[in-house]
Amino acid sequence: MRLLLLTTMMIFASSASAGLYKWVDSGGNVHYSQKPPRDQQFERLKPAAAAPEDSKPLYPSTTLKKSNDTVATETAKNKKIRATNCLNAKNNLKSYQLSRRVRDKDGKVTIVDDKERAQQIEKAKKAISQFCN
Repeated sequence: MRLLLLTTMMIFASSASAGLYKWVDSGGNVHYSQKPPRDQQFERLKPAAAAPEDSKPLYPSTTLKKSNDTVATETAKNKKIRATNCLNAKNNLKSYQLSRRVRDKDGKVTIVDDKERAQQIEKAKKAISQFCN
């Protein structure tokens, strides 16, 4: 078991250290590969250096935190708006079900006919199903 583990680790270590080779063929074309050519002169390329540990990330976590705070704030605002819309829809439904007299935004009382009353009741029911869930 240990021998199998050791062999597997050696295979992965050798593939990780595989180099990158560059050479130019007789036609002037540049080639890159992980294995050096047999009958050509080649140049072994160095792997790119890793970024230093103290380097700054491209997207700092503070940006993500700010966006999460923004989402939480917007969600709270939307909850309040939905609650207000739900309450208004329930009040409208009750108002249209109980009476034909309706007070508009300016405080003026009007009497609505049965057709409009039925439309407003249906509209209030849709608003309740949309905002009161």
